Amino acid sequence: MNKRATKSAIRQAAARLLAEQGYEATTVRQIAEAAQVGERTFYRYFDGKDDLLAQEALAWIDELRQAIADRPADEAPYQAVERAMVAAAGQITAETGHAGAWILTDSARPFALLRRATPRPLRRLEQAIAEAVGPRVAARAGGEGSGHGSSFPAGVAEFRAQLVARVATAALRTAAGRHRELAGSEAGSPGLEALLGDAFAQIATLTSAQEL
Repeated sequence: MNKRATKSAIRQAAARLLAEQGYEATTVRQIAEAAQVGERTFYRYFDGKDDLLAQEALAWIDELRQAIADRPADEAPYQAVERAMVAAAGQITAETGHAGAWILTDSARPFALLRRATPRPLRRLEQAIAEAVGPRVAARAGGEGSGHGSSFPAGVAEFRAQLVARVATAALRTAAGRHRELAGSEAGSPGLEALLGDAFAQIATLTSAQEL
């Protein structure tokens, strides 16, 4: 196998084993054997399980950032983030070896593990979302400012982008937690994609009704 294929095989093997056994019970040796490589080969690509976890999390965050940026230009900032995140959740559910799949859906303590693996992972997620949605927010803020005959107050676009990012991160955490609570409880329970979509819808309903 070439380097890219080898790393992909290790990632997929790790995703499957971690989902089946949990983080603590899975060893580097097991991951290497499942990927049909030696432990030395594993350590050429990752410093250990924590490093693998960090790389997977950061890769998923980068994918999400790009997905938000690629949403149609006519979508409002909140709508663009919602649709990108729901689509990403659907992809996670559909692909067993997808980066972030076991992190968000199978681990009992996903964010605690992420904090151990990489500094401030939720802050990184918020920053990525804010950066991706920032130009969309700024364009709308500029339009609002021109409508009033003056420039929009400095910093408002950045504030709005950060607010959207934090609301979206909260929706993801809530949906992921609910998904883990329901996992295995009953057949036909909603998947992560549906739960995340519902979380965004509930937030919109609460805020429009001024109940939040």
